[in-house]
Amino acid sequence: MSLIVQKYGGSSVADEDKIRHVARRIVETRRAGHDVVAVVSAMGKTTNNLLNMARSLAQNPSRRELDMLLACGERISMSLLSMTIQELGEECISLTGPQSGIRTTDNHFNARITDVKAGRVEREIERGRIVVVAGYQGMNSRGEVTTLGRGGSDTTAVAVAAGIKADRCEIYSDVDGVYTADPRIVDAARPMPEVSYVEMTELAHHGASVLNPRAVEYAWKRQVEVRARCTFNDAPGTVIHERDAEGDPRVLGVACHKELIWVSLRGKDVLEKLGDDVLEAIGKNDIFVDSISENGDRRDLLIATEDIANLDSFADGLRKDFDGQVAVSTEQGSVSGVGLNIGQDADVVAQAEKALEKAGIEVRMSVSRDHSITCLVDAPQVGDALRALHSCFLEDSKQSREVA
Repeated sequence: MSLIVQKYGGSSVADEDKIRHVARRIVETRRAGHDVVAVVSAMGKTTNNLLNMARSLAQNPSRRELDMLLACGERISMSLLSMTIQELGEECISLTGPQSGIRTTDNHFNARITDVKAGRVEREIERGRIVVVAGYQGMNSRGEVTTLGRGGSDTTAVAVAAGIKADRCEIYSDVDGVYTADPRIVDAARPMPEVSYVEMTELAHHGASVLNPRAVEYAWKRQVEVRARCTFNDAPGTVIHERDAEGDPRVLGVACHKELIWVSLRGKDVLEKLGDDVLEAIGKNDIFVDSISENGDRRDLLIATEDIANLDSFADGLRKDFDGQVAVSTEQGSVSGVGLNIGQDADVVAQAEKALEKAGIEVRMSVSRDHSITCLVDAPQVGDALRALHSCFLEDSKQSREVA
């Protein structure tokens, strides 16, 4: 008998029929002889709808109150799913994040998991119950409810899997695993049978939405094997695990941010005076800086926007805090190629820039890291840029055949 954690995303539990389908899938796993813990996201667009409602009532809503509001979405899902499983004849109990022992940092709206005290979950498993856990939420040191940022239910699932020493963690969504690009943008994108922890971390940080980057980092640190699968078919999906680089550096996949905040500091005086202060102002909210580029008296920061409650308010706040000495733009996006050691290969960077230039796309800036290359482009051109990179590295070259 195996102990399996299964996480179901918002599209998997978007309505009553889909909740019934997920319940049957969980029950089938149970009746095959496995213990099951299910982690669920909010139904469909519930989180977005709640956020929009909050913003219609408050221009800059309190992060604490946002957490109190948004945590409700997953609690609705967990209760409905648990009831449905009980209706199918299995013993089941639903638990909130705090009840499941999810402990987090103190900051609201974008907290990180610090520990999982999984005793309650383990006791319910020992009683023969299926356990349904509300994802995306936990409790901080002050006893306050916190939420974990976009995709936080993935992190909940991996953390619970590590905490109860599960045999594997399965992340279910509406796609057949991890693709070479977002298949909603790139028709030629293909699913990949396996991806290393480091490659998946880079893909997730650079915009691939199949898995949350913090979840992958947690899985990597705790060596939890993760499988990304589709809720609605039996495709094997993608295994995320430890994998060594083989052969020459090659692009494994491409990803994009449709929207970024671009922060630019120009001039030696500005850098010396404000460089550390800008990073501190961003970091105090635990917001991920996608890339940092430094060139002489210039520093550019690319900030992912997924965990920012109000994009315009955040950008305006940065401009105001630094009296206009820091340029802040919200009109750009990025495209990135990811693969083991590709950032150390100047030819890969040159190929990417040439492919975008050939497609008529202006590259505002390029940043290389060990396992990724990122090009800043105007937001309306992100889709075309992603297709151009995919065509260059994953359709017309020898390496395309190697990945397939």
